[in-house]
Amino acid sequence: MKKIRNIMFFMLILKSLIIQSVSKSFIEQKSKINYNKSIPIQKFDINHIYIDNLWKKNIWNPKKIFFWKKKITHKIIKKTLIITNIDANELRSRINNLNQKSQIKILKYNTIIHASVESYLRMGKYIGKIISLSNFYFPMFEEKLEKYRIPKELKYIAIIESNLNPTITSKSGAQGIWQFMPKTGKIYNLHINNIYDERNDPFKSTEAACRYFKYLYNKIGNWELVLAAYNAGPSTIDKIIRLHNKKDFWSLWNFFPKETKNYIPKFIAINYIMNYYKEHNIQQPLYSHFRIRFNDTVLIPIKEKISLKSFSSEFNISYKDLMFLNPQYLVDIITPENGDKYFLRLPKGKISILKEK
Repeated sequence: MKKIRNIMFFMLILKSLIIQSVSKSFIEQKSKINYNKSIPIQKFDINHIYIDNLWKKNIWNPKKIFFWKKKITHKIIKKTLIITNIDANELRSRINNLNQKSQIKILKYNTIIHASVESYLRMGKYIGKIISLSNFYFPMFEEKLEKYRIPKELKYIAIIESNLNPTITSKSGAQGIWQFMPKTGKIYNLHINNIYDERNDPFKSTEAACRYFKYLYNKIGNWELVLAAYNAGPSTIDKIIRLHNKKDFWSLWNFFPKETKNYIPKFIAINYIMNYYKEHNIQQPLYSHFRIRFNDTVLIPIKEKISLKSFSSEFNISYKDLMFLNPQYLVDIITPENGDKYFLRLPKGKISILKEK
């Protein structure tokens, strides 16, 4: 017992000596500090905290961490604020400027159009995607419109109709980038069967749209009313014109169906957005499909039964890209028979691989 007390006494003395030593060192160090010198404050790094938390949650998946790190860094550091409103005088001036360059001279300013412009601006990120898609499709659209001597601005109709989505279907059954109904599609040689729907084919449907625009203009002779007829149908617009004995869109505005009332304002708004998106900080996302232009693709004939999925794997083209270029196909297995001719659209760079095989 006495031995234990001696050990405890010794430990207390040792502890006391250690405390004295540390205190002396601290006092000496404190006396050397220059209190007039500013001490840098560490910045509060939100991004670092996010990454740290993600790392703890996903410690067994470093690839996932890298992906999320890139994503979060982009959101926090590179995010830009989209300007969703615009002064009336500024918008009027810009629209007048566009109208001076326009081939159809229907671009004008009013409060309805102003509201339509700001409505599209609120869709900023989505508009950015449409702009990227336009880089792919518009050169082909313009080529076709020029062939039929139709104003190039009519390419913007495809944005109103489908947001440049070649496989979209409306509630009424209209299909494709230019939203053809089955009956109208057949009139303009857009074939539909169990294997493909040519209303989804951007090239063939654009050809059909140009022919339809030409027909409507020859019939009506007024581009504003041509666009209204494209939306509501020529018979509807013809009845309104005959009933009110006028041929001006804005004079007849109150008599149009609701959707048609908004059609010209949307058309003018899209004209504005596509020309002034940079002024509103709208950015284009980068998609692999848009590294090429439509005119950098070629058609190859399908001579035997193929699976599109197998084809994409064999020729090193992603299935997603293959279907992006060939949205007309409704099935994976394509079997040419009864004299039917089927084609695949591919990037020109893939043709050499096909020849080798």
